[in-house]
Amino acid sequence: MPDKQFSALNYDDPMVARILDAGEQCIHRFGIRRTSMGEVARVGKLSRGSIYRYFSAKEALVEGIIRRRQEAFLNRTEALLEKETRLVDKLTLAVLAGRKDMQEGIFAALAEVEPETLAMMFLDPRFYHRSVSFWPPHVRLAQEAGEVAAALDVVFVTDFIVRLAVSLVMFPTIEVDLRSRKSLHAYLQQALRMGLGENGL
Repeated sequence: MPDKQFSALNYDDPMVARILDAGEQCIHRFGIRRTSMGEVARVGKLSRGSIYRYFSAKEALVEGIIRRRQEAFLNRTEALLEKETRLVDKLTLAVLAGRKDMQEGIFAALAEVEPETLAMMFLDPRFYHRSVSFWPPHVRLAQEAGEVAAALDVVFVTDFIVRLAVSLVMFPTIEVDLRSRKSLHAYLQQALRMGLGENGL
């Protein structure tokens, strides 16, 4: 089994997976506000006590569910990024993957019933730090290839591209057709060139 680079919870524990699966089903159906630990126990055919042994409160369970979804996305995306060489191509792929992920499963359900909760999730520092975790090596490779000016700070470039990616994942199509890889690629190339300066991309 491959290493879970972006994993904190032990998802290989059958009980953890069972609880998270049940919780995700409840959130997908009812949203976060209307999901209770009792409902999670009922859906997962678990006792409430068994849930509380792993998650001290509903908030901890919700964080575990969101973290598992995000870490799974990050690992899938990281594997895809390894096949690309240029930073703009990697960012294009990441945005397309992110928009697809937002249209499916729990995130799509939350966008319908609790859009404000979904927006707050993206503002959570924990979500941000997990989002930036795999980008620095790609930024360094881009600097070595001359795509990004060597003088630019890796942390700055990483923060810039993550904020750019998140805005394109979250916001609807306005000036650019985000369904078109070609259109998105052209937009990102211009944004990166402007954002990283004339010595950048």
